[in-house]
Amino acid sequence: MSMRIFVTVVVAGLACAPALAATPAAASGSWTQVPALPTTCYSDKDPWSEKNDAAFNAVQESLYKQQEANTAVEQKSNQAMSENPMAMAQAMQQAMMDDPANAQKIMEKMVKTGEQAQTEVPAQMDKEKKMEDESKALLKQYDAALLKAMAPAEARWTALKAKRGYPPDTIWPSETGEPDWVYDEWNVILKERDKGYATNCAQWWSATGPVHAYMKRYKDYLVQERIPYETKLIDQPKLDQFKMLSVPAEGWRTTTDIQASMDYMKMATDLFGHRNAWPLCREETYCK
Repeated sequence: MSMRIFVTVVVAGLACAPALAATPAAASGSWTQVPALPTTCYSDKDPWSEKNDAAFNAVQESLYKQQEANTAVEQKSNQAMSENPMAMAQAMQQAMMDDPANAQKIMEKMVKTGEQAQTEVPAQMDKEKKMEDESKALLKQYDAALLKAMAPAEARWTALKAKRGYPPDTIWPSETGEPDWVYDEWNVILKERDKGYATNCAQWWSATGPVHAYMKRYKDYLVQERIPYETKLIDQPKLDQFKMLSVPAEGWRTTTDIQASMDYMKMATDLFGHRNAWPLCREETYCK
């Protein structure tokens, strides 16, 4: 997950001036393309992964197209600044002359915006890191819970290894040369592992489990905190700059919401990718 930090303090300070403020583009429909999270224990016959990958690719393509359109507008703004390095200062001076009553307020807003940026940028980056750390901690908790649920099966496997004299790091019995009772016991162990996994699955991957709960918190963070934050400190200053330089902003729109929906899908892939693909025992009398 990336955090785009681009703060144009002077221009951002003018965002509060009604005569200069521009209206951000309408919200994106990228979130409507995000598939519902899965609730199944196994991923093999669950179409969610394919749906999520397809949605991610579609949203990413729309991001690339929008970034291309945005770049075209931004290049015009950069060209205006390059041709006249004093263009922004002159535009700001003219704005103050047009509305001298609000000139002091504009200057105060500029200072305040700069001060806010110094504190809000590190705070937002810290919040982003905390959300990522929480997802990693969640997976560690899942692994620990799964290990506990598998304990009865692992105890039987440890006993079988000791009884047959297998090295401690043996993964499974030899495919040939063992007495039938060894394979029978191995099948029981695999079934016990499936049972432990299923028990743990009901607690973790269900709609009411901790993974779904985390994904809800993560989406709330993206929609309620990160998107408004980036819109305020990244997108709005750009729009204000276009307006002050008389650069037509037609075709330009924010991509913060698009990128947030992509980050959400990537996080979902990371978390739900920890599900097993299939049961170890796929039929009552046949285990792999």
